[in-house]
Amino acid sequence: MKNYRLAIDGDRYEQYYWSLFIQNNFQSYEDFWIENIVLLTNRPQDIHFKTDQELAKIGKTDNDICIAQLHYSILRHLARAFDIWNKDRVDLDDLTDGMTRLCGALDVTFELLERFENPSNYDSWLARKNNGNLGGEDARKNWKEKYPENIKLIRYYRNHLVHGRMTPGIIEHIFYFPKISMEEKYFDWREITFKNEMEKNKNNFMSAKEILELAWHEVVDYLDNQWRIHLLKQENPDKDIDKSNLISKKTASGVWSKGTKVFNTSATQLSGSVYETGKDEKIIF
Repeated sequence: MKNYRLAIDGDRYEQYYWSLFIQNNFQSYEDFWIENIVLLTNRPQDIHFKTDQELAKIGKTDNDICIAQLHYSILRHLARAFDIWNKDRVDLDDLTDGMTRLCGALDVTFELLERFENPSNYDSWLARKNNGNLGGEDARKNWKEKYPENIKLIRYYRNHLVHGRMTPGIIEHIFYFPKISMEEKYFDWREITFKNEMEKNKNNFMSAKEILELAWHEVVDYLDNQWRIHLLKQENPDKDIDKSNLISKKTASGVWSKGTKVFNTSATQLSGSVYETGKDEKIIF
């Protein structure tokens, strides 16, 4: 069998985003694609899925097609959020759209992981329970009950943006909004309406672009780790440091560590995965 690679054999989105982030940030996406999805398609003739009869000949079912579709849907959510935070200017609407995409990626992930672990428990083409048969909504719920979501701050922030009052911002040459976990402090817009209050609270704000970038990296790190543990079944996921829950670390004073070095301090993100401890030291995750 040919050695397939996303950069050459993926669809146009997979090929495009391979060099932009899949290769360096979400390599496990390709690993799973090679092991579990390529054989479901008509490659090398075309990239479309096999018929039920063709699948049966290789011991696969419509559940495998469902898994493949969910897998690809997650990439499209991540790709859209990636495009948004890489815009020159990111405003509140962009931030809301990007955070919604990230939460969409998480929701689809929970369904994928549960269906992969318990394929016979769910109907491949049901969104929710019907006539006693379980669907995608049930899969998401059951996975989260077994493995509680540990990056809830992103979801809380998205819920505030979508379901709550419009978040206040500071508009200079770029758009600044409350950092993740700080949003509730500014439900009362008057906290930053007056200039003296705005200056006093400015350290609790971050550009929309940086907020979305930070959230994107945390979600992708989380997904990559979940892929390695639950889908690829790696006993020791290839991570040099636990990068989960960076947002909660970033927004509160506490202990920071890289390898064996520990910083008892709060830290400020400079860009991407680079953080400054305030002691002329930088941590790069």
